Amino acid sequence: MFTIEKTIIPQVKHIIVVASGKGGVGKSFVSASLAVALARKGYKTALVDADIYGPSIPKMFGMEEEQITAHTAGENEMMIPMEKYGVKLNSIGFIVDARQAVIWRGPLAANMMGQLFTKTEWGETDYMIVDFPPGTGDIQLSILQQYKVDAAIVVTTPQILSVNDARKGADMFSEQKLNIPLLGIVENMSWFVPRQHADEKYYIFGKGGGQTLADELNVRLLSQIPLVQEVGIAAEEGCSILEQGNEVINNVFNELTDYVINKLSDPMFGKHTGNVKIAVPVKDNQVDNHFGHCDHYTVFEIDDNKNIVGEETLPAGEGCGCKSGIASVLRQKGVGIMLAGDMGDGAKNVLTANGIHVVRGCSGDVHQLLKDYLAGNIVDSGIGCHSHECH
Repeated sequence: MFTIEKTIIPQVKHIIVVASGKGGVGKSFVSASLAVALARKGYKTALVDADIYGPSIPKMFGMEEEQITAHTAGENEMMIPMEKYGVKLNSIGFIVDARQAVIWRGPLAANMMGQLFTKTEWGETDYMIVDFPPGTGDIQLSILQQYKVDAAIVVTTPQILSVNDARKGADMFSEQKLNIPLLGIVENMSWFVPRQHADEKYYIFGKGGGQTLADELNVRLLSQIPLVQEVGIAAEEGCSILEQGNEVINNVFNELTDYVINKLSDPMFGKHTGNVKIAVPVKDNQVDNHFGHCDHYTVFEIDDNKNIVGEETLPAGEGCGCKSGIASVLRQKGVGIMLAGDMGDGAKNVLTANGIHVVRGCSGDVHQLLKDYLAGNIVDSGIGCHSHECH
């Protein structure tokens, strides 16, 4: 039994792959839009088109006539990525003429793929999105085995045939196979809404397939994206749909990027080694809505299998919130996560500075909250305390 040491791409913090079981479900559209949405939020973002045989990204970004350039850096020749909408791009489509078929066997395709990753001068990158080819072939296997991938998203349509293929694609990421954390399912073409009748929905590809798959895999249905005419037009014209001002699509990808950002910053996401301690401000067995005025903190210790192996109570201390010095107390106790209700940005910053990941907007029974959080159903609301000035 041996472990393959994975390659870490210099200066790239997170790699997220976007996959599908079959073609034609909008995987490249999701990849491109996710990358643009992350860039619009101020993150340094890269997009790798990993579909060697049918690259779509150059066309979707209106750059199919562009050719990649390179320069010498030390002993290596490095490609300079294209850039548009704040996203750095590389694709076989920038290297091979778009009118020519790429007829390569697996090893040659995998070698070319490796050059896109490691022979491109990506620079400092917060999120690298990888647009996988459809299916579960050599390219996917090579990337997942060779590089440190943080998470995967699977795209499907509501159709049964699409869901069946997406199930196979998702199985590739399972703990028994390649053990890549699955963020969830994106259902594309969920319904059609005529422009003249905005209150009507037509489920022309069926209904509920994405949710069924998400439930089966015990993951989240991340998004349902309606079939919108502007999406096809934007792809044909080589411009981002997010730049077209479609409110529905913009909202979908704003919510998706917020979820991705939250989950990848969460210490409980994916596999971890060693136990994790989670603190909750409590009053009468419920989450105290105001972090600074709770009766006490319940600290849970969670093992690698997400089982509770320890529970203790800590007094809240004197003073309001972090003025009580609770942040340093929790740090000394080894707490890595705080599940809280209302909390001002000042208190959140103090906890973060003490190495404690904060999830706001929590409520209800403490043990049910913990169960929901460990199941991946709770993320930070992003909303601070508005009841009074919090420092």
